[in-house]
Amino acid sequence: MNIKARVLFVAIVCLAVLLVVSAGSYGQSPTPSPSTISKVADKTKAAADDAAKTAEPQPDAAPEDVWHQEELTGDWGGTRARWKEHGLEMKFTLTGYVQATVAGGVRHDTEWNGKFATEVKMDLGKLWGWKWWSAETKMEYRFGGPVLGGTGAINLVNTDVVTPGSDGSVVAVTALNFTRLFPINLKKCELFAVSFGRYNMLDLIQEKFFGGQGVDKYFNVAQIGPLTVLRQVPLITNGASVAYIRKGEPFITFAILDPNDHSTNVGLNKLFADGVTLSPGINFPTKWFGKSGKHSFSYAVTTKQYTPFDAIRQVVIPGPPLNPVQPKGGSFSISYTGRQFIVERGKDDGWGVFMQLSFADKDTSPVTRFFDLGLGGNGIFKSRRQDEFGIAYAYTGLSDVLKNNLSLVTLGNVRPRAEHQFEGFYNFHITPWLRLTGDLQIIRPVVRRADTAIVPGARLEVIF
Repeated sequence: MNIKARVLFVAIVCLAVLLVVSAGSYGQSPTPSPSTISKVADKTKAAADDAAKTAEPQPDAAPEDVWHQEELTGDWGGTRARWKEHGLEMKFTLTGYVQATVAGGVRHDTEWNGKFATEVKMDLGKLWGWKWWSAETKMEYRFGGPVLGGTGAINLVNTDVVTPGSDGSVVAVTALNFTRLFPINLKKCELFAVSFGRYNMLDLIQEKFFGGQGVDKYFNVAQIGPLTVLRQVPLITNGASVAYIRKGEPFITFAILDPNDHSTNVGLNKLFADGVTLSPGINFPTKWFGKSGKHSFSYAVTTKQYTPFDAIRQVVIPGPPLNPVQPKGGSFSISYTGRQFIVERGKDDGWGVFMQLSFADKDTSPVTRFFDLGLGGNGIFKSRRQDEFGIAYAYTGLSDVLKNNLSLVTLGNVRPRAEHQFEGFYNFHITPWLRLTGDLQIIRPVVRRADTAIVPGARLEVIF
């Protein structure tokens, strides 16, 4: 049996075992999955909740055994809990991936890669007496082979291993930012939040049903965020934001960002050297049929000048154009995101539907239309309340300016087409700190000479 056949066999067996075991009688605590955040403003809500109440002493809990504790290394003899009480939280995660293009595409590849991430969150009020201040930093070490290629697709089939680099060993500080809260009425959880520093944008688009960095839910970038916005908002950059939070939820947000990607450099010496990105947004929480939902509208525009042929670091577009295309400023994207619980057992506990719709201008962006529809959440099986799952379809349309000016020699003398992508995953929580995910992607790529690509994969995550 060759390597591609073995990878396909192992991935299918893993996915089948996950589903069978998940439906079985293996018991698991009925507590919900950890809460997620959607935008910069969401991060401040937890800080506001902590600041709004006085810490109360808690009774000593019985020590958990290694199979039930939240982290593999436990509470470090109580040190972790004491640090958290004094405003310091640390998280260490090691994630490994294997993926293969086993059918279709332009070639059949197999890739092994992964990432080690360190996250530190600080309540500066508890640490140093800086009331209403908080900070966070994240360092990532990316290792292994390149992002899986050979699919003929424009959407990345593994989002996590594209930052801070897309091949080999790369180390970088991908987030270092500060937040200051300005309370208005804490009883109603109404406040302003101002944040500035270095951001990993993938961390800021985490959602209950989708999103994130590709560590807990979907692998493919299409189910995390549309490529339409990458022209204005790079994955790692510097900037600032302000948010108005009411009733405990972010209502209006506004961000100012450097349009250049700074994944592997600090970027402060050339801050806003090529322009600026402005991004306002508004969120509307809803309650339909007694179930929670949220609808978000966002806009991003940059003064940096582009053509559709200019490289996006994470996406390779064939070029150069056959006819001259002049760079233009004012590249923009407009997006809508909807989420709605179908089964809601408690806060962030349940599953539901989501939709993303986004458009960008054809004169500056290689991707101009995006649509995504899916189902996801946690606890589809009664005995496996922690496990996460998802199934989704995404459509990605290319710019007419790009398609009409491409050299077709490398594309089989036919113009590229819209991409259709399907993905399903199941994230099996073996223990709270050990998680195994089976994933399957089916992609009709933009390259017409490529057949429909079949991409199975597996992900193992260890939380230290």
